[in-house]
Amino acid sequence: MKESSPLRRVAYAAITAVILQSVWIGGGFGSGREIVEFIAKYGSIGWISILVSAVTLTIALIPSLEVARVFKAYDYMTWSKQFLWKFWWLFDIAFIVLAWIVVAVVGAAAGYMLSDLAGIPFSVSAALVIAIVGILHFFGRRVIEAYWIVGTVGLYAMYFVIWGYTLVSVGGVALRNIEAGLHMGSPEDATIDGFRYMLYNLCVVMPALESVDRYRGRMESFLATALAILLIYGAATAIWICFMAYYPEVIGMTVPWYDILKGMGAYWALAIYVFWIFYTLTETALGMVYAIVRRIDAQLKLRGRELGRKGEAVLSVVILAASILTAQVGLVALVAAGYGTMAWVFFAVYFLPIVTIGLLRLLKPLWKRSFWIKA
Repeated sequence: MKESSPLRRVAYAAITAVILQSVWIGGGFGSGREIVEFIAKYGSIGWISILVSAVTLTIALIPSLEVARVFKAYDYMTWSKQFLWKFWWLFDIAFIVLAWIVVAVVGAAAGYMLSDLAGIPFSVSAALVIAIVGILHFFGRRVIEAYWIVGTVGLYAMYFVIWGYTLVSVGGVALRNIEAGLHMGSPEDATIDGFRYMLYNLCVVMPALESVDRYRGRMESFLATALAILLIYGAATAIWICFMAYYPEVIGMTVPWYDILKGMGAYWALAIYVFWIFYTLTETALGMVYAIVRRIDAQLKLRGRELGRKGEAVLSVVILAASILTAQVGLVALVAAGYGTMAWVFFAVYFLPIVTIGLLRLLKPLWKRSFWIKA
C-alpha cells in the first residue's frame, strides 16, 4: 500500500478523530454529568446546545489541524506560535491551568471509583491510574494510540448496549417528553452553553497535534473533523435522548448513568459501564499529560536535548501524581469553580485567534513570514 493511498489517509484521519474523542469524553461525558450540565438540563431544546457546539467545534478544529499540518507544528508550543506570535505563552498558561484541573479531577475520580466499588484503598486506585499512564508513556506513541483505539471501540460497544437497553425500557417516555416540549431555560441560554461546552473542551486538540505529522494534505483535516464530530456529538445526542426519559429528575443526579442503571436494576450493565468509564478516565488523564510531555520535549529539543522514553514515563508520573495530590487538598475544587471562566479564556487565546489569524496564515502562508519566524 502506498504511503499516500486513500485508505491510509483515511486511517490517519481516523486516528486523530479517535484521540479527540478519547480525551473529550472522559469522566464528565462518560458519567453523563457533563451532558446534563450543558445539554440535557434544557430538556427538549437540548438539541440547540448540541448543534451550536458541533458547528463551532467544526469551525475551530479544521484550521487547528491545518495550522499544525502546514507549519509542521506538532506540539502545542510550536503550534500556538503560529497564530499568537510571541504571546504564545498566554496559551501555555491557559492550557496548563486547565490541564491541571482536568487531570486532577479525572485522576481522583478514577481512583475514587475503584475505591468505592471494589473496596480498594484510594491510594492504591490512584497509583494504578498513575502506573497505567507512566507505562504507556514508556512504550511510546504507537502503544498510546493503540490504547486510545481500543478504548474507543470498547466504549462505543458498551454505549450501544446501554443505549439500546435504556431506549427499549423507557424510550417511549423519552420521545413523549420531547414531543411535549418539556424544557427549562431559553434557546439563548442553550446556545451560550453549547458554545461554552465546546470552548473548554478545545484543550482535547493538544494531544492530537502530533498525529497530524502523517497527513499528506488537507483532506485528512476535513475527514478527521467530520469523524470527531460524529463520534462526540452522535454519542451526546443519544445520551440526551436517553436522559429525556428521566427529565427533569436527571438534572439533580450526580452521576446520571450510574443512578439510572442502578434504578433499572441493570447491575450487569452497570459492571460493564464502570469498567469502561474507568478506562475513559485514564484516557483523558493520559491525553492531557501527553500534550504537556510533548511540549516539554519540544522545548528541550530546541536546546539539543530530549526526554527519551524513560524521561517521558517519569515526567508523566510526576505530573499526574502532583495533580491528583492537589485534588486531595481541595485546591482543584477551588479552581474548578472557574471552569466557565476558563472557557472564555480559551475563546480569547485560542478560538478567536485561530479563526482569524490562523485562517489568514493558511490562506497566505508567506504573509509576513519573517515576522512569524521571530516568534
